[in-house]
Amino acid sequence: MNVKTQEMYSEVYSILNMLGENYIKKLPDELFTMIRQEKKRDYNPTYISTINLEQQNISREALAMIALFHINYWCHSEQEKEELREIFRTNEEEHQAQMRKKYNPNDIFKNYNVEKVVEDSKEESNALIEYKDTVFRKVLNKIKKLLHL
Repeated sequence: MNVKTQEMYSEVYSILNMLGENYIKKLPDELFTMIRQEKKRDYNPTYISTINLEQQNISREALAMIALFHINYWCHSEQEKEELREIFRTNEEEHQAQMRKKYNPNDIFKNYNVEKVVEDSKEESNALIEYKDTVFRKVLNKIKKLLHL
């Protein structure tokens, strides 16, 4: 298992311990045991319960796993689960809209100065080509010089 995954398990384990036994008991025993066994032994992050987790340098993967636990094991009703799913759906739609705006293929070249690129490429191509006369051309030029043509 890679180090990033082990660190994620360590973060989840720390959050679960911060939340307390009531939350841990609602998880399947095998799941909690796996998290405890797979966590990185020398990485033990601590979190402050009065500060939002997003502000405490926690990985997105750990936050996603805690959100998954919340929706699958800690929600008390189907209505609460559906509200969470709607929040997740809205967040994902906003994220996708930002990505479309940022990486829209129609707008990528909008502010790009095409004329300058063409001029730069011409200069570069001219600078890279070096014309050398062949032996035949050199002999022909000398003959022309002698004959004054």
